[in-house]
Amino acid sequence: MTAVVVLLEIPIRPDAEGVDEVLREDLPHTASFAGNESTAVITDAARPNTLFLLTLWATMEAYDAYSEWRRSPGGVTRMSEIASAAPIVRRFNTYLEF
Repeated sequence: MTAVVVLLEIPIRPDAEGVDEVLREDLPHTASFAGNESTAVITDAARPNTLFLLTLWATMEAYDAYSEWRRSPGGVTRMSEIASAAPIVRRFNTYLEF
């Protein structure tokens, strides 16, 4: 089994209100989902209207199950309230480890 890193690039509307509230409501569900090993929101000072959701998953199957859940009625988030566009999703697998 290989761990999977998933990076979501989320463009935030410049006029968005309650960004932290939305994140604090939605992301505990991500962090507690089976197979999630780490969840963090990171920023880039050069891109202030973009947030990055960095997650580590035990397996690709765990991430796929999470993604499927998020597409179901029970997994709906409030991200559309703050995002200016759909997130860009990037998945990474370990190539070399030291």
